[in-house]
Amino acid sequence: MGARLDRILDAYERRLPGIRIELISLPVKERLAQLAEGRLDAAFVRAAAPDDSPGLRFIPLWDEELVIALPARHPLAERDALSLADLAGLPLRLTGRRDNPALVDAVATACQEAGFQPVSAPAADTLHDTLAAVGSGAPTWTVVYEANAEMTRVPRVVFRRLADRALTLPTSLTVRSAQPLPRVLLAACREPDSPA
Repeated sequence: MGARLDRILDAYERRLPGIRIELISLPVKERLAQLAEGRLDAAFVRAAAPDDSPGLRFIPLWDEELVIALPARHPLAERDALSLADLAGLPLRLTGRRDNPALVDAVATACQEAGFQPVSAPAADTLHDTLAAVGSGAPTWTVVYEANAEMTRVPRVVFRRLADRALTLPTSLTVRSAQPLPRVLLAACREPDSPA
């Protein structure tokens, strides 16, 4: 969530000084399972399917833009913005569907709507390793959440927006349906400094 998370945490702490917050990073399915079991109080989730998560409430917050990462030496890197169709000839490095089904489905659907089926290239276990692979060897591309791209510097890779903002994923705050709305956290998420 990049700088947005810092702004939310700052706003939350202003509202509840001295509160102790513990951040946990887990794959989406595990995060939702722990939330449903009461081991987590709340979770930020991108493009979740509420029908698959009975007992949980999804509160929409914002749409997260995805940007394209491609080799800095590739001719497309000279453009300020791309269309997905521009990438049809390059293999795509993308995480496995089991790790992030919403992301994989969104990219596959957007490519299909742009008139092509992406050719897969192996993705690494981490974003940093995937970006290192994009920046070396045969030209490939991947997608990165805009917030991650703003915080990432890989000299051999450039990040480019899509001209038509064809790739976004909604982000929700997720809580158990039986618990009261986390009004302080929601207010922190919606503060003017925290674009929502």
